[in-house]
Amino acid sequence: MNKQLKIVLVGGGSVQWSPTLISDLLYTEKLEGCQYVILDIDQPAGHDMARFGNNLARERGLNCIFEAAASQREAFAGADFIIITISTGGLDAMEYDLSIPEEYGILQTVGDTVGPGGWARGLRNINVFSEMAENIEKYAPKAVVLNYTNPMATLTNVFYKNSNLRTVGLCHGLFEVYDLFQKLFGADSEEQIKIRFAGANHFFWILDFQVNGRDGYQLLKETLNGRRFDEVCKNDYIDEAGFGSANRVASEMLEVTGLLPYTGDRHTSEFFPHYLTAGGERLRQYNLVRTSISHRRKIKADSRMALEEYLNGTRPLPEKRSRETAANIIESFITGHDFIDVMNLPNRGQIGNLPPGSIVETLGVANPLGFTPLHAGDLPEPALSMVLPHIANQNLIVEAGLAGNLEQALYALYNDPLCRRLTYPEMKEMGMRLLKAHAQYLPQFSL
Repeated sequence: MNKQLKIVLVGGGSVQWSPTLISDLLYTEKLEGCQYVILDIDQPAGHDMARFGNNLARERGLNCIFEAAASQREAFAGADFIIITISTGGLDAMEYDLSIPEEYGILQTVGDTVGPGGWARGLRNINVFSEMAENIEKYAPKAVVLNYTNPMATLTNVFYKNSNLRTVGLCHGLFEVYDLFQKLFGADSEEQIKIRFAGANHFFWILDFQVNGRDGYQLLKETLNGRRFDEVCKNDYIDEAGFGSANRVASEMLEVTGLLPYTGDRHTSEFFPHYLTAGGERLRQYNLVRTSISHRRKIKADSRMALEEYLNGTRPLPEKRSRETAANIIESFITGHDFIDVMNLPNRGQIGNLPPGSIVETLGVANPLGFTPLHAGDLPEPALSMVLPHIANQNLIVEAGLAGNLEQALYALYNDPLCRRLTYPEMKEMGMRLLKAHAQYLPQFSL
């Protein structure tokens, strides 16, 4: 590697994301000698994470340097790769995303992608992402951007609307499906499973799959032998919030459509009008667990304690790579080797019956040419009718947020399936309360 690569972690003080991503990067041999910059509005957290990176590099005998930056100009100048893991407003803002809709009978399980929670989260991040895209293009026009921040499709689209930067949205939802299929079919590794999937982030559909060369849906039918999917699949995959899935929503969708959606029920349930709007009874019926803000604060506190233990030497530093793909993608740009995995990219025909330019989730290829989506084919009905409204809404939210068009933003909220039980005046009231709660992040609107 002739030039010292510069990799920037935006929101790099995150105690939940950064230790994993940094460990992955330092386990990637081709990234030896890189300069890493931690950019975070919480500067003490940024300095702590830089210290963590330097400790880990020193323990592994690597010639890498981590430093914290105080401004985007300083951080982005000459950067080669930029990884984004921010949450504008943090948990205090997210508390409104969940508590205000709850007053209207909408009990979101996660609240970071769709529904009124995802709508509000997207809007308050748009200005931040728009400014970031402009600054990256100004100070590092050749940089490659890897976005982990939800709502994934909405915010990745901001970069495509506001810059010419090579950008990809990353998510680990499919990894959960691989994990489940390995256990269900007794596969030794992920490599024995081939999946063709398509849809929106957190709402993709498995169009076809194989296990050791056998037709996956036929094998699934034989394995179920007349039983429900959720009766057979004991999904013990635990997500980043510490919750698993009972697969009851996935099981129901398999019965209705003949296809499996993303098997993370806590995310999938938010794309429908009925699972989260009938009070606690339906949550219990489908074994859907809500991530409370108090639980999220505990996760953050536990992660903070773990970081402090890493720094004071009472906890061993991470010793293996995770399944996250940021390091693999950066490596592919350096080596010239193709890397194929889950990618959120503009629709260039990879899903023929979804709107062109919309951010969709399929397999994609990363290499020095950038990101190239792989053809997945059309979404069959009724999956198409379920996904299409959300794709249209995500586009509308980006347009409204960039233009400061309040009427358009509210129209996107009215279109969201989770709001169908409300009257239009109720939806508007709820939406305005959410926007006013986040007014400091929404200067483009007159609130």
